[in-house]
Amino acid sequence: MNKIHAIAIDGPVAAGKGTIATLLSLKLHGFNLNTGAMYRCVALYCIQHDIPMQKAEKVIQALPDISIDLDDEKVFLNGEDVTEQVKKREVSQSSAKVAAIAQVRLAMVTRQQEIGLAKMEKGQIVIAEGRDAATKIFPEAMLKIFLTARPEVRAKRRYEQMGGRANHTITFEQILADTNERDRRDYERKADPLVKEPEKYGYFVLDNSDMTEEQTVEAVLTQWQKLL
Repeated sequence: MNKIHAIAIDGPVAAGKGTIATLLSLKLHGFNLNTGAMYRCVALYCIQHDIPMQKAEKVIQALPDISIDLDDEKVFLNGEDVTEQVKKREVSQSSAKVAAIAQVRLAMVTRQQEIGLAKMEKGQIVIAEGRDAATKIFPEAMLKIFLTARPEVRAKRRYEQMGGRANHTITFEQILADTNERDRRDYERKADPLVKEPEKYGYFVLDNSDMTEEQTVEAVLTQWQKLL
């Protein structure tokens, strides 16, 4: 199968996928396909409309009423800019529930492929990031990156993003517990689980626990240049 002009970045929660994808899209003048934001949109819609996310059939029934688009680092849900809303902890936690529903994943992957291929047809490099960017969305991507870091490091990043000690609503220990629970669910879920041995699937595995964002980006760019 022919390779497509894309970099697919998979990996666990808070490994820096979103940040690195954004920086790569700037460096390469490409398009950042933020797949996680799309699942958070589904979760946000369910929260807004009191749809119980533990009832898969209810979430599936709502899918035809959910329109999601990504453009210029903005996230749109039914035409509304929800870029900041989908970053909230409640939405982030809930997104793991809807992402575990096979029909939701199928709908999102289809939409992600449509968005990505449309950008590629315009000559852009697509940087897709998520839990299954290289296994389901773009398995033909020229470069597959599995971005990871130690759980404590990932939890610390999330904690600092949420205000650190200045945020009196949550502790580091709670964030670490959230991170470990998300890892467990991502690896064990039936619908497109996170791969446990990424090297076997052709990934370049990058542990950035002790790397800066700039060093991580340069490591990815080095791998990309080798393929050109």
